Amino acid sequence: MRFGIASQSITPPVGVTLWGYNPRPSTWVEHPLRAEALACEGGGAGWILVCADVGAFSGPLARAVRADVAATTGLPPEAVMITAAHTHSGPHVTDALWCERSPLESAYFQELRIKLEQTAHAAWQARRPGELLHARTAAPDVGSNRRVQREDGTWTNEWADPEGRHTGYFDPTVDLLAIRRESGEWDALLVNVGCHPVCYNEKNQGISGDYVSYLKDALEAQGDVKTVLFTVSGHANIDPRDAVQNDAAVTRRVGERLAEHVRAALPRLSPVGTGPVAAAQEPWTFASDWTVSGRLGIYFPHATTGSRVDTLVSCVAAGDCALLGLPGEAVSEYREKLSRLSPFGITLLVSLANDFVGYLPTDAILAEGAYEAGLSPCRPIESALTAHAERALAKAFVIRRGLCRIPRF
Repeated sequence: MRFGIASQSITPPVGVTLWGYNPRPSTWVEHPLRAEALACEGGGAGWILVCADVGAFSGPLARAVRADVAATTGLPPEAVMITAAHTHSGPHVTDALWCERSPLESAYFQELRIKLEQTAHAAWQARRPGELLHARTAAPDVGSNRRVQREDGTWTNEWADPEGRHTGYFDPTVDLLAIRRESGEWDALLVNVGCHPVCYNEKNQGISGDYVSYLKDALEAQGDVKTVLFTVSGHANIDPRDAVQNDAAVTRRVGERLAEHVRAALPRLSPVGTGPVAAAQEPWTFASDWTVSGRLGIYFPHATTGSRVDTLVSCVAAGDCALLGLPGEAVSEYREKLSRLSPFGITLLVSLANDFVGYLPTDAILAEGAYEAGLSPCRPIESALTAHAERALAKAFVIRRGLCRIPRF
């Protein structure tokens, strides 16, 4: 297989609206934002993963970027996965191409679209021989389930849990995918973990990638790897234990603590194999049946009850490893569940891939209530989500085995 890596700054101008919590104007840059791309080619097929330090992508912008990348690389759009790190201190990209608020932000969204295509194209052009390796570790001291049950049996959210007392389900798995060159150089490392990047709270007006930026800094500065990419796994009910602070030292500490877990696992990286490369997607259409109003309504073109939602579940694979992209915020429970259902030996769940339709809870969480249930665009949701994920994985697996046409460039 051949791999290409590229990155560039996507830091917006001061003054853009920050995403997450209540929309608020940015007044300074706490940490620059970045986009990275990983291109993979093998057996006449290929795909590109684009990771960006933003909260989430609007469906229209993700579709536009995928089409742009397809036009300049020759890959089909389904072979391009656009993902958001989910920082709550980044630009309000969910507005892009459908409800933009100001000339400043419209200009930034156009610039962002261009930069994402450039980054993906640069990665595709840079591909050269390499080896894909995987390791799995855990970071149980970094996150905590923010859902708690009151004495009367109802459910609510406690956003921070500094002492780790919450007992709700938390999958602390950290998956690592590394690219090693023939020279032995570690060229790239993808970190996939299910924990909200919400160390900063709604009072923060500084542009930042939250703990994700400090995770990358810690690993790159010490020479562990040249370029670090980040995707968020099942995280919708998981916050850092030290969540919603407004303290740069806390944010840095969470990122550096996660980096320690990652660094300890690097010696365990082992080859995934050199099997075929595949990409697939499964369209998912439904009618929203939620009631979303106020500040939350601005995130979604389908905020009105009964709106048609046209989205998709996507999958890219190399050898026996698959990245399963879900179009919203998946709860922690889905990482293990969908991994068990996958025909691939290694499956990484990637939330906020190619779209942002809302929260993706389990039906049990829907029954319990609280924040995660209120932001589910339809109910029940678990069986439909699972079925579409299984079909996307199965499509990629069939392509990988050479049983149907492989998208070629």
